[in-house]
Amino acid sequence: MKRPDLVPGVNTNDITRGTSRGCIVNGQGIAAGTPLGTPHLFYDPCAFAIPPLGFLGTAGRDILYGPNFSSLNFSLVKDTSLRMLGESGSLQFRAEIFNILNHPSLGIPGRTVYAARANVEAPQATAGRITDTLSKSREIQFALKILF
Repeated sequence: MKRPDLVPGVNTNDITRGTSRGCIVNGQGIAAGTPLGTPHLFYDPCAFAIPPLGFLGTAGRDILYGPNFSSLNFSLVKDTSLRMLGESGSLQFRAEIFNILNHPSLGIPGRTVYAARANVEAPQATAGRITDTLSKSREIQFALKILF
């Protein structure tokens, strides 16, 4: 199935905001009121349904957005003139800090919403779950550079 149905009454803006509408199928699913936009459940799989066989679903293309990516890098550079290396000779000290705020940028959430298990269509346990990050943790590096 390439495109699911959007459950009637679901606003596409609310699929990743607020709380889940909840759905339980054969004892499995997601409880109503589960917060959305978290690594545990980024989007609401209960907002989607399986379309009739042979039909394309009503969910539009690109209706979801992924987690934001943010990283702030910072660099300090100090040049000290060294005349023994010539007119433009200098020693450069560099301090570089990558992802200075140490903000995790979340990876892509699980995309499989429904899977057939023993002739029962039930929401996947991994639907909407984020298991990795796209950015590294804070990194600091120092360097000395001779320019001539």
